[in-house]
Amino acid sequence: MIQANDTYCFYGAGLLLSLLLFISPVKGQQKVLLEGQAPSYAGETITFYRYSDYITRDTTHLVTTPFDGRGNFTCKIALNQTSQIFTNLGPYKGYLYVEPGQRYRLDLPQKREKTQAQKLNPFFEGITVHIGLEEAGGGSLNYQLDRFSQVYEGIIGPNLDNVKGMVKKRDSVLRLLDTAVVSDHPFFNQYKKYTIAGLKLPLGFTPEQIEKQYFADRPVRYHNPAYMDAFSTLYSDYLMDLFSRHGNRLYWVINGVQSYHKLDSLVSRDSMLRGHPRLRELVILKSLNQAYYDRRFSKKAVSQMLKEFPQYSQNGENIQIAQKIVETSRQLSAGDQAPDFCLYDVDSNKVCLNDLKGEYIYLAFCNSKNYSCIRDYQLLESLYKRHQQHFRIIIISNNEFDSMKRYVQHHDYRFTFLHHGLQKDILQQYQVRNMPTYFFIDRKGKIAIPQAPGPSENIEKRIYQKMKADGALRRNPRR
Repeated sequence: MIQANDTYCFYGAGLLLSLLLFISPVKGQQKVLLEGQAPSYAGETITFYRYSDYITRDTTHLVTTPFDGRGNFTCKIALNQTSQIFTNLGPYKGYLYVEPGQRYRLDLPQKREKTQAQKLNPFFEGITVHIGLEEAGGGSLNYQLDRFSQVYEGIIGPNLDNVKGMVKKRDSVLRLLDTAVVSDHPFFNQYKKYTIAGLKLPLGFTPEQIEKQYFADRPVRYHNPAYMDAFSTLYSDYLMDLFSRHGNRLYWVINGVQSYHKLDSLVSRDSMLRGHPRLRELVILKSLNQAYYDRRFSKKAVSQMLKEFPQYSQNGENIQIAQKIVETSRQLSAGDQAPDFCLYDVDSNKVCLNDLKGEYIYLAFCNSKNYSCIRDYQLLESLYKRHQQHFRIIIISNNEFDSMKRYVQHHDYRFTFLHHGLQKDILQQYQVRNMPTYFFIDRKGKIAIPQAPGPSENIEKRIYQKMKADGALRRNPRR
């Protein structure tokens, strides 16, 4: 896993050559050095992250570093295996593959702004692009993966509406994919192998054939996206497969006795998974992750089974995935600690939630191009005037910083606006599905009212009921 103190950035390309392979003494990790020059990004920052796992697809922050005045950036991250990493560049979600101990000079696309529709959509993840690299030869991993992806898209793309036609010539299609790009790089070869495996199911191979050839008695490749995509395709309906074999006993095991051990016993009857505990656990974790969002299963029961999972597993990767499923699936509830944030206000002052303990906070996520938010801002200003001595009003905005600042100054709003730029995963942490979304946070920094009403929905009554219950008020609020 990435250790926060092993990730850092610095200016000065003159330091690069002296660091050679950037060996790190921590748990076998090695440094990866990323650098580049992109004048259109001068004065801004760039953040790199990767998926913590390919079941939840939750993200792990790797590093944030500034561009200097000429658009140069240089930073290092610590990794112990080849990994796919990402960065958000306006409307693009750029990615590349990096290997421990290597140096990469990135050729970033010209800076572009998101469209208004993209800005207003809190779940727009960006147009996926493979970031170009300077000084990358034809034998480099990224070059080979990009060539293979182009061949794959050239063959599969035009035939998406003619799968039956592809089935008739599947042998030649698979042979072409296997031979179009030849490499001796282990990661590339596993990527190609499992990309082909994922294609075989729609081409008419049986799940049993694919499972036996590609998964049974073979290593689990947690950080190879092609392996995990093929895995997800193969085991996408595994819970229903279990139901077809065991009927209502499956519901009794999950919803009734809530026993991971009994569920594992059911899955162990599968001859392909019986002798492969690591893969069997991963199949169960994927299934429980799906069950959490399936109305036929109890969320409470699924959470309980995931929490007891570490008692039965010896595999650290799987234990971390189970914990991540629990973390990402559960909704913020009353009494939960509110996710911390440190963000800049319109005057570029950093405001941290932890520093506000002792105060009540009415927290909103909004965008000034959203009509509902614009309407609520006027109501919030009135609320601020009446109740500023009792609670603070804070807006976390996903507008561009300059746009947020101009809007606030033009309207002279006196409650606090913070820009999400320093912590762009804050919407995910608060599980914001649409805007506006409100929370009321108590003096201990805990969620007092999750998914709170907006200012037009009699929020004052709810807030003062909570404050009275805490003993924070001695009289009725002013009318």
